[in-house]
Amino acid sequence: MNQVCTKGLAITLFIWISGLAFQLLFNVPTINMNKGFLNILLMYFIIDFSLTIVWSLMHLPFSKQGMELITSGPYALTRHPFYSAFIWSGTGIAFLLSLSWVVLFSVIPISIFWAWHIRDEEQFLIEKFGEKYHQYIFTTGQFFPKFKIGENKRK
Repeated sequence: MNQVCTKGLAITLFIWISGLAFQLLFNVPTINMNKGFLNILLMYFIIDFSLTIVWSLMHLPFSKQGMELITSGPYALTRHPFYSAFIWSGTGIAFLLSLSWVVLFSVIPISIFWAWHIRDEEQFLIEKFGEKYHQYIFTTGQFFPKFKIGENKRK
């Protein structure tokens, strides 16, 4: 696992735990949610998280990172699907296990942190793959797919 990933996951975990500590320290009310709905959402996020991680690693194993530009599979949707799984589904799981408003809204600083944290990785990829990576940036979202509204598909 690369250093960016390891450090980023540690900071993400720290933000979730800090959110829980803040929740407890300041007695912030938790969210009331129907148990059945909570379980359905929890299963959704666990499945999404697991499938995204496995799918990402199938297309780009750690041993091949930085060697070739992969734009297929989950990488056709986002440039960093592995990290996206932690930002979106990981935060969803942490939220549903804690029912904490603070953990729910931690997705904002976590997203900002990751965008800042991977600058060097993105710069390395630009230097390594040049115009191909610039085009990839233009067409593919960093952590969330880019949706083209009103674009004519039959060009």
